This record gives sequence, C-alpha cells and structure tokens, in this order.
Amino acid sequence: MLFRSGADPGLAIDRDEFIKVMAEGDGQWRLTGSRPTDWTDAEVKQLLKYDPAAAKQMLAEAGYPNGFEVKMNCPNDRYVNDAEICQAVAANLSRIGVKIISEAETKGTYFPKILRRDTSFYMLGWTSSTVDAHNVLYTIMSTPGEGGLGQFNLGAYSNKRIDELATAVGSETDDKKRNAMIREAIKLHQDEVAHIPLHQQALLWGMKKNIELVQWPDNIMHWKY
Repeated sequence: MLFRSGADPGLAIDRDEFIKVMAEGDGQWRLTGSRPTDWTDAEVKQLLKYDPAAAKQMLAEAGYPNGFEVKMNCPNDRYVNDAEICQAVAANLSRIGVKIISEAETKGTYFPKILRRDTSFYMLGWTSSTVDAHNVLYTIMSTPGEGGLGQFNLGAYSNKRIDELATAVGSETDDKKRNAMIREAIKLHQDEVAHIPLHQQALLWGMKKNIELVQWPDNIMHWKY
C-alpha cells in the first residue's frame, strides 16, 4: 500500500459522508482489516477521525507540503458503487493536496493487474472464507511468500512480528492466547497504517413474508434450507 505511518491520509476521508452517499446508508466503518465476525475488541477499534488539517500537517512533516500525484486503480463492476467509492476517496484526498488519477476498469482486467503488483494505490474488498481473523492475517497482513502467504498484500507491507503472530495464530488452540495474539497483530497493523480501512459493505437480501431464512455471514444462500 502506498500510505504508511507518518502520513496518514485516512484522516482526510470523511467516513460518515462516505457511508451516507456511497453506501446509501447501508454499511458501517471499517476500523481494522478484519470484520466483526472475525474479531471484535474495543482496544483495536480506534476511530480514524475526519481531520483534514491534521492529515495535511502530517503530509508536510513527511516531506510533502504541497501534496503529490498518484494513480489509483479501481474496479467498476466488483463491489457496490466501487467506481463511485474511488471517486469519493479521490475528492477527499484532493482537499489535503493529494491528486488522484483514478483508473476504473472491469474486474476481468483489474485483478490480474493488481495481483502482478502493477499498481501504486488500489482498492480491495475482502471477506475471509473461514470467517476467522487468521485468514486476514495470513493473506492480507503477512509478508508475501510461498503458499499464498501475503498473496493479497499488494503493497508488500512487512512486519516480522505480525508474520510471527500470523503463524502462531494458525496453530494455537487456546482461545485466550489466540485472541491475545490476534489483538496484538491487528493493533500493530493499524498503528502502522498498513492499509486504509474504508467501510464494510452491507448484505441486503429480499424475500417474501412467508419465507423464513437466516442470512449467513458469508452471504451464501444454502438452498437446502
């Protein structure tokens, strides 16, 4: 990911307005790289408050007093309002002097491009197939390596401690110890602003009044029910 600690553009994104307009009110802030069903803990949910003045000051301290220009790659047919989301992010960042050249394209060409690391700034949505935080730690937060390790860590973010924790979480059976390691890894990742969290896309289903159905967190419709 392009942005790291010391110049956090997350402060420049008005997430309340973002949810209202882009997600049409259906959605919630994403404060960490894992969703509530993966991990919920107040200690790691430190709000990224909207403070463009502070973001601009941090950019100056990082050596970019006049901002900079960067291309942002986005899909336009993968997530709800994905192209519009990128446009909203670009508009927000422009307020602190970061000029975004937005390049939106179909998912058929978008994902091969970002997977070969042909990008500087990109948008990615993620749902852990295991409904467990380890999936995020292993695939998104770990240093890229063999066996799918860090496969979608497209900015090659690397923290040795997070790598150690991701490996340990994968085999630890004591819930208390495992949750403590998950908490530590997510806190490290958040403090270093390895990725900029945006929002959690809501699951919207429609059904008839005479049908009773439980909506699963993986958004899969199990026809046997």
